[in-house]
Amino acid sequence: MSLTADVQRNFRTRELIEDLLADPRQLGPDYQPIRRIDDRAIVGYKATGRGRAGTELADTLALLEQAQALGLVERLDWAFRALAFDDFAGRRDLELHLTPEPETFGTLCPPRLAAAFGRAKRELTVAAEIHAATFADPALVRRGAAELREWGWLLVAADVADDPAALDQLAILRPDVVQVDLSLPGRTAEPTHAGVRRLLAVAAESGARLMALGVDSIGAVTTARALGCAVGRGDALGVPAPLPPG
Repeated sequence: MSLTADVQRNFRTRELIEDLLADPRQLGPDYQPIRRIDDRAIVGYKATGRGRAGTELADTLALLEQAQALGLVERLDWAFRALAFDDFAGRRDLELHLTPEPETFGTLCPPRLAAAFGRAKRELTVAAEIHAATFADPALVRRGAAELREWGWLLVAADVADDPAALDQLAILRPDVVQVDLSLPGRTAEPTHAGVRRLLAVAAESGARLMALGVDSIGAVTTARALGCAVGRGDALGVPAPLPPG
């Protein structure tokens, strides 16, 4: 790709993201239900943003990748949080699960979004998913966890069973929820995988609720139950969609 073409592509991408920031409603979001394994009752939703339909940023990962390349993750993350907070207004009995981006840890909420953020702290139960890649920077994950705790958010450890160093840090953080990803190889009803055994032990030691991820079949529901998961998320429990009326 020529330099001129690359500059034009970056300019086009920045325009698309700035358009999303000007009108965050275009970010979606999609909400996937989180259900109790035993009776399928909904306990919350995981919110996921995306770019405007029909553009090259419509895919969530593509949007995040381009925002990172252009240094726009912080602004995008705050805008998405505020959008989800507004969507969830009045749903005090449900958990709102978000994935805060590490680039946003320690940053200030933009003034125009402060009202939504303040309402969320007072009225909502927010759960923040910390993913394995974030644990690569121990200082960052500690700062992020401290910030989330200060806000009163629940700390959710996304599946880190294949990362021994992350598991060591996780034991110190004492998460509120620990995810077990059933879509990964080696996740069976008998937790023979060494990382899974350690993950289950960390959850037990911290009193964390176990959450199954990748519950995409009836067999996965059975596996989640056998592992002791209280709640789960996956296509067998509900696909991502607009938030139903509250």
